[in-house]
Parts: sequence; structure tokens; C-alpha cells
Amino acid sequence: MKKTILLIISFVLIKSLFAELRFYREDINFTLTDSTFTVDGLYFLRNDSDKDFKQALIYPFPQDSLYGLVDTIFCENMSRPDSAGVVRWNQRNATLQTSIPAHDSTVLRVYYSHTLLGGKAEYILETTSAWGKGFEQAYYDLTFPKTITIDSLSYMPDELEETETHYKLIWIKKDFMPMKNFVVEFDVKRSP
Repeated sequence: MKKTILLIISFVLIKSLFAELRFYREDINFTLTDSTFTVDGLYFLRNDSDKDFKQALIYPFPQDSLYGLVDTIFCENMSRPDSAGVVRWNQRNATLQTSIPAHDSTVLRVYYSHTLLGGKAEYILETTSAWGKGFEQAYYDLTFPKTITIDSLSYMPDELEETETHYKLIWIKKDFMPMKNFVVEFDVKRSP
């Protein structure tokens, strides 16, 4: 019961804090190898208020026994250099600092690498619901070598591109409210 009440209070605080901040789009390139999952994403934010937004944002990392260490994380503001960065991070989340002037928008680029201990990779999408609205649009792609076989995906891709050595799966979403995380289960082909 205490956990439920705390979750409700947290959700109300997040909604009121970000009432005028709109996370309206994300474009993310995922790269999967047999032992690493990298996320390189552009996050589009809009400040509809009369006040400048200067706040820390929490960027969560997935937790599972098949995931190793998160490393090589950075954040930059593509619209305003030197106005964003990683304040601190641990294996659960990163705290990102950014600022957005009143009635303006910005694009943050966040990159991190996650070591994999088994055949599963994940990117957290479910927290989008805390913002109160889904994405106006979203783009995701997943690049992986042909030595990897995909066993399951939480979302079916819209397109497939192929090179001699790699596959790229592509998702294009409009008015997208994620109800589950982006999860990839895979197997690595071993040479005989």
C-alpha cells in the first residue's frame, strides 16, 4: 500500500513539474552486438510556459540479471551547446541537466552503452506515460550483425534493410504512447 501511494505521489509531482514541458519526439539508433547494446538518441523537448526551464531530468536504465554495466554515457544539447550534460549517474539512472528558454524547444542527444551478459537487450519506453502524452512521432532503428538471430521483439518493425554483414530494423511511429519497453531477445550464431 505504501509503495502504491508513493508511486501516485511521484506521478503527480512529475506531472506538475513538467506540465509545460513537452517531450514530443525521439529518434533513436540502437546497435546490438553479442555483448553490447548501445543507445544513441535524439530527444525533442518543448517548453510551452512563460518561464525558462532549467531542471534535472532522470534518465533510467533497465535492470535485469542479463544486463551488465552501463558505461560511456554522455548528454549534449544539440540546439544550445554547453547547456546540457550528465550531472551524475549510476547503474540505475543518469541525472541530466538541461535548460530550455520559455516558448522554445531543444534537442538533447544522449548516448550510452550497456554490457550484455545474455541474449536480451532493453530500452525503457514505459516512463513516457509519466509525461501525460505520447510522442507526436518516434523513429527507432536497430542495427546488428548477421551473426545474431533475433528471437523476439516487443514491437514489430516497419522496415528491414540489409547489407552484406548487417541488418537494420526500422520502426516509424506517429501519435505513439508506449505501453511496454523496447525489448530484443536474441541468439548469437557460433562458428563451427
